[in-house]
Amino acid sequence: MSGPRKYAVQKPKGSKWETLALVDDLSSGKQAFHSAVSQHAAVPVRLIQVDFINDDALSDFDWRLIELHDPRSDTGGRPKPTIIAGSERTQPRKAAKRPARRGTGMGGTGGGLRPPGQPPLSRGQSERVPVPVPTYVAAFLFGAAALILWAVWFRI
Repeated sequence: MSGPRKYAVQKPKGSKWETLALVDDLSSGKQAFHSAVSQHAAVPVRLIQVDFINDDALSDFDWRLIELHDPRSDTGGRPKPTIIAGSERTQPRKAAKRPARRGTGMGGTGGGLRPPGQPPLSRGQSERVPVPVPTYVAAFLFGAAALILWAVWFRI
């Protein structure tokens, strides 16, 4: 028994997707997608085809990607359609956290957060960070001048 087919326009919200519109036909879905892209141009927006398994439980469905707007990608083209089977629905997500490794934070050695398109740093390699020497010199001179003024003012 096959359920209804609908089209959803979604944007990410945290680690999940927030549904902006749920429509019955593809042309309405494309219109809703284009209006959502114009409203939320800075975030990814996707149009998916939702095939409900049956009419009784609308939480059981399979979906297929129709269009994707990703402002971070350089391609800008239409993605290859992807069919997601019911495996997402049937297998619980593992929530076990891995312990943090030393040296993987920002500015340290290891993986860290890197801009897209740059390879991760290998072990023992560190990312060069420019040191604001003029700022440090100005702060030192300001502190020294404040100390001298304090000493003159209170005649130590």
